[in-house]
Amino acid sequence: MFRNPRSVQVKREKIQRMSHFVVEIQRLVSDQMEQTISRTNDLDDASKPPLYIPESSESDRVPQEHQRIPRSQVIAFIALTFTLDFSSYSFRSYSSGSCLPNSTMAAELGHGNCLAWAARNETGTLSPYRFDRRTVGAGDISLKIKYCGVCFADVVWTRNKHGDSMYPLVPGHEIVGVVTATGSNVEGFKVGDHVGVGTYVNSCRNCEYCDDFLEVFCSKGATLTFNGLDSDGTVTKGGYSSFIVVHERQVFRELSISIIMYQILDIQYCYKIPDGYPLDKAAPLLCAGITVYSPMMRHKMNQPGKSLGVIGLGGLGHMAVKFGKAFGLKVTVFSTSESKKEEALNLLRADNFVISSDKQQMMSLMKSLDYIIDTASGDHPFDPYMSLLKVGGVLVLVGFPSEVRLLPISLNMGAKSISGSMTGGTKETQEMLNFCASNQVYPEVEVINIQYINEALERLIKRDVKYRFVIDIANSLN
Repeated sequence: MFRNPRSVQVKREKIQRMSHFVVEIQRLVSDQMEQTISRTNDLDDASKPPLYIPESSESDRVPQEHQRIPRSQVIAFIALTFTLDFSSYSFRSYSSGSCLPNSTMAAELGHGNCLAWAARNETGTLSPYRFDRRTVGAGDISLKIKYCGVCFADVVWTRNKHGDSMYPLVPGHEIVGVVTATGSNVEGFKVGDHVGVGTYVNSCRNCEYCDDFLEVFCSKGATLTFNGLDSDGTVTKGGYSSFIVVHERQVFRELSISIIMYQILDIQYCYKIPDGYPLDKAAPLLCAGITVYSPMMRHKMNQPGKSLGVIGLGGLGHMAVKFGKAFGLKVTVFSTSESKKEEALNLLRADNFVISSDKQQMMSLMKSLDYIIDTASGDHPFDPYMSLLKVGGVLVLVGFPSEVRLLPISLNMGAKSISGSMTGGTKETQEMLNFCASNQVYPEVEVINIQYINEALERLIKRDVKYRFVIDIANSLN
């Protein structure tokens, strides 16, 4: 169901006009009540006409002594009833700058087997919402969501920054939970397993990229975890919800040419969280973690002793630092904020911290880095960073600035390269989770309740988080 934001606003304006009208009616009724009481005070109760009760069954009949009620009490009762009837709407804040009565809120909440928080329009304000998840099919896995990380993509799509948001929109693609049901054909999971779901939940499964376990680059487009179109034609809804149903993918690989043999690989669109790994800290790995891990592995940034530069110290940047240290690299953090120096060096254990606007500090690192991971999404110059790379060095862009500008000489002189990346494939994502568990790589998180999500998104926009919000779905979504 797609809701026109303008029609919603018109309805809200009508409700507000109605509330003012009803308040005025209440005032008039109160005035009339006082006048009536004043006129009837001179009459003795015996002369006041009774309020006659209609005939009813014996069980419902009002006792005789209660059938004669003074008119002043009748009028007061009517006025009170009117007031209580209106107050039952219990207007309360629903989204920024608007209010809706309980009856309207019930309609907005909807019906269904899954409770969630959703955005209804481009304001991006989230509120409770119900919808139906599909039933578990033969190749499906259902999991109860425990935690969900908060990614900047949640801001982008709840506020329709790309112009393709489908409302009501339930965001969240850093999902961790517990398996509650599996289909008859599922072999890789069992009830009770700790699992995660990342940025996509399906793909064509037949193209060259899916065959190479690079499903995120599927030729027909991977099915996004939220605001995507699933195979059954429904719009996918993400992890700000009580549970989710995802596919297991079985891959048949030929092992021999002379004698045809096949191996069945259970490649899932959800992943096993290693035993003992904290579930709240696992959530950010499913987007922020794999987004930097994947290009680091592709460009062989796991060679101990090499030098890595990390531009930006947010959700992605702090994971790049942690992976760099786990790989044995010498890590330098670049930031425009001096306030991040202490945490970069002491909490994240970076080897060096540089203010990128300080030309002298930048010049001191000329041709000293083997790799750079650029996580900054704001517009920034590229040539100064390219000058810091050694011959054959590579800068990988995982942020989304509005444009990339650099002089050809920044590439040609030194055979340097610039590359882009997104998240990773299913196989690589599972490898990353296993690596983090084995090497005790843990994201820095701030756990919040779902009721705080609108404030959290505003803080995320202001970069006021260290370093990833994670929603405690299990204990706050009810």
